[in-house]
Amino acid sequence: MADFERILDDAHVGPEPTESYKSSLAMLDNVVRDSMNVSCGFGGIPSPTAKHYYASVLFTALIARAVTLVNLAPHSEWSSKIIEHWDYASAAVVTRTMLEIRLAFYYLCIDRCDDVQWNCRWNIFNLHDCTSRRKLFEAMEDVRQVGSFDEQAEELKSRLRSNSYFQQLSASEQKKYLNGQQAYMEPLEVIAEKAGLERKFFRMQYVLLSSHVHGLPMSFYRIAPGNPDRGRGLPSTVEEDYTAMCLSLAATLLAATRDEVRDLFSGIEPKTFGQSHSGASFDPASVVEQTSVMAVGEPVKMMETDLLSVEVVKKNEDLFEIVYRYKPTGAAVLIRHESSAEGAELHDIDPMFWTVRLNGKPVPEAVLLALTPGNYAFKVDHKSFSIDFKVAEDVNEH
Repeated sequence: MADFERILDDAHVGPEPTESYKSSLAMLDNVVRDSMNVSCGFGGIPSPTAKHYYASVLFTALIARAVTLVNLAPHSEWSSKIIEHWDYASAAVVTRTMLEIRLAFYYLCIDRCDDVQWNCRWNIFNLHDCTSRRKLFEAMEDVRQVGSFDEQAEELKSRLRSNSYFQQLSASEQKKYLNGQQAYMEPLEVIAEKAGLERKFFRMQYVLLSSHVHGLPMSFYRIAPGNPDRGRGLPSTVEEDYTAMCLSLAATLLAATRDEVRDLFSGIEPKTFGQSHSGASFDPASVVEQTSVMAVGEPVKMMETDLLSVEVVKKNEDLFEIVYRYKPTGAAVLIRHESSAEGAELHDIDPMFWTVRLNGKPVPEAVLLALTPGNYAFKVDHKSFSIDFKVAEDVNEH
């Protein structure tokens, strides 16, 4: 135990993170939270095209990687750690996958092309996927699965050969794509430039991030006596700078994708929310008057939509607890207390479900926790899954 305590003491050495690092971390934190709520807000919308379908899939994958990264980052509010472990190499691996998902998103969902060309791109993706899975089962010596993927590959090649855009390609290009080793019909740096990343910047980032995916010399040569804190999980200028670079790049990639998802799905109506027996309009502020005859401890469902249910419990003669639940899991995502004497307060806000703003701007959870009850006003919008706070001096009442 003494040795372990010494290790923990060593791991806590070094100065607090710089303001630059804190800024990068806060930026990713805010973008991840906002992206989650954008994704949730477009839930239940049937995809009108294949582009929309893959946009939802790839956006979800990008958010999942971003959550992993923000949990991995030292001094993040997303995770509780015994020590703040600095490991920019692992952050680089996650960031590279985000970079690649970003390019796939732009290439398949945003880049302008007609339906014939899009189907050509899509089936090349399908063939690459099929070929990759065949290799996996071949390594497992699963003959039946290998045969199944061989049949699927031939069907995909037949689709490509009948595609008029594919037919216009040279014989050498057709052979290259029919081999199933190429996923894209354009170099990644070209796609990156179209997606808003300067070509030289992309090349540098891709080489740097990729160097940590494999345990090759460039990933470990600098872990040596001349760099005593590098690669050991300890805080250092190198670890902080490279980690901040990963966080900033990840936030940039996710923010651009989030904005394109908003544009792509704008104007498409979500699935109509269900009506509750209390009507489509639900005003929690009037609960005290509406439920004055309720028995203490008796829950009453006030509203139900496809995603949310809202129930009210009378805690005592003047206190009512309103619980918002996410229907697919039954988990409480918000608890609101209403009292004629004390007013309204919010508790247990799930930041992954709600878009939370303070004076119109997204804020990290720590800022909200610092607010003093009674010193702010708020508005909960269950239709847009948003909560807007204002400090008390900006408003006169809740």
